[in-house]
Amino acid sequence: MHAVRVFLVDDSALLRDRLTELLDAVPGVDVIGEASTAREALALIPRLRPDLVVLDIRLPDGDGLAVLESVRHLESAPAVVMLTNYPNEYYRQRSYAAGAVYFLDKSMEFDRLPEVAAQLLAATAGGPHT
Repeated sequence: MHAVRVFLVDDSALLRDRLTELLDAVPGVDVIGEASTAREALALIPRLRPDLVVLDIRLPDGDGLAVLESVRHLESAPAVVMLTNYPNEYYRQRSYAAGAVYFLDKSMEFDRLPEVAAQLLAATAGGPHT
């Protein structure tokens, strides 16, 4: 079983640090990189080939939805979780339409991320699913 490789995209270094702490506590989950801008994310994600990208909708140099749409077309497309301070229905629908697997509100669902990563790990383990 290989580890779930996670890449974080958020303009807040404090948030990225907190997410890394949360995810490091999940056995089999490794944070392999991070970006604070859309440009960095689009440069690093194809090279690092993560299994999971945690992506903010609003980035200093662009739109997280554009990043989502780009990475969903990669040969080894990662699962993408949108984690945002803008949990309105418009962004939720656009995120799911673009291929996000989860849409989480930073203020209320932040702590669900380890659970999401663990589910992805279980799914990639190839074992029986219940």
